[in-house]
Amino acid sequence: MATKSSRIIWLAGVLALVFIAIVLRPAVAAVGPLLHEISESLPLNPTETSILASAPVFCFGLGAFVGPALVRRFGLHHAMFIVLIVLLVSTVGRLFGGAIPLLVGTLGVGLAIAVANVLLPTVVRTDYPNRIPLITGIYTTLLALSASFSASTAVPWSQATGGWIGALMIWGIPSAIAVLLWATQLHRAEKPQLGDADEASTHTAEKAAVNKSPITWLLVGFFGLQSLGFYAILGWLPNALIKAGLDPAAAGATLGLTTAVGIPFGLLLSSFIGRFNSLAWWAAGASLLPAIGFTLMSFDLANPGTDLAARATFAGILIGMGQASTFPLSLSLIGSRASTKTQTTLLSALSQGWGYLVAGVGTLLVGILADASGSFVLPFIMLAVLSFIQVVIGYLSGRPGHIPAA
Repeated sequence: MATKSSRIIWLAGVLALVFIAIVLRPAVAAVGPLLHEISESLPLNPTETSILASAPVFCFGLGAFVGPALVRRFGLHHAMFIVLIVLLVSTVGRLFGGAIPLLVGTLGVGLAIAVANVLLPTVVRTDYPNRIPLITGIYTTLLALSASFSASTAVPWSQATGGWIGALMIWGIPSAIAVLLWATQLHRAEKPQLGDADEASTHTAEKAAVNKSPITWLLVGFFGLQSLGFYAILGWLPNALIKAGLDPAAAGATLGLTTAVGIPFGLLLSSFIGRFNSLAWWAAGASLLPAIGFTLMSFDLANPGTDLAARATFAGILIGMGQASTFPLSLSLIGSRASTKTQTTLLSALSQGWGYLVAGVGTLLVGILADASGSFVLPFIMLAVLSFIQVVIGYLSGRPGHIPAA
């Protein structure tokens, strides 16, 4: 029978997961609506602006490969604690000193979020083994909510606090709360296993099984393309709409709606996708929505007018509904296609590591193409084409199957 102390620790763990999910997007999501203000305030040239928008996503990819090594060295819960401290320090520290600290701190934010992204599926599998789809749905919903809230309120916060620094500083508060709450979970951490020949051999065999499985690389493609679409929208949609004629507040609100509108649909989907052995048609259908949305958005940007806000909102709704569904689908597949906990961490690192690198390249390419062509029409056509490719990969990755145990 659980003691009062264990129930309190359990509750603190649940609250910690809530706050971790809350802080893993705003440090990036709030930058997009403020990108125009930041670039003029510092000032930044077009290349530096593109780097600021895409650097976190590159870090998501590079940092993801650090996750398994941290877990082996420190244990799962201690590794998460280290990551949260780095996130807090980077979130606050990047706001002082100008362009260089901002870019360096943004790299720290991206790396910390990357490792946390990898560790979360393993935490869920370890602490909630019978509720993987549901818990995944809850924290992915919170990720989407916090991204939407931070994007839609970034400009108002900037106006209320006297600039973009105050608007970004606010997110240090929930980051500090997440650190304090997660500290209560450190007693649950595994003891690090160093130099154990049997464990090293097992880890090598598990890694080989994950690397050789076609499931792994389908998930890399699916995760990468859906991430590319999301972070391209997060980093560039406000700028695209401002360039097409919308004011910054309306552009930020459109981004907020895009990231929020599909949340109930995504949460509902997460609550029952565990009942299906095959997720092929779910993944393909959910991917089709942003493909259509990006097609419409590229047309809207090519033909701006007085009704641009309404047309962009409709396209954003389709994009948002699809992205809110494909993200939990991809994480559920990562959590359920592996045969062991070690495989889950490795699969999560590979899928998110290479997937976010794909997303980083795509997000940077959006800025480069926009600067070269003088508009965002061509980049959004590119996003539409990639989303149609995602439909096919989603179908293939959603078919039944597991990576064999080593």
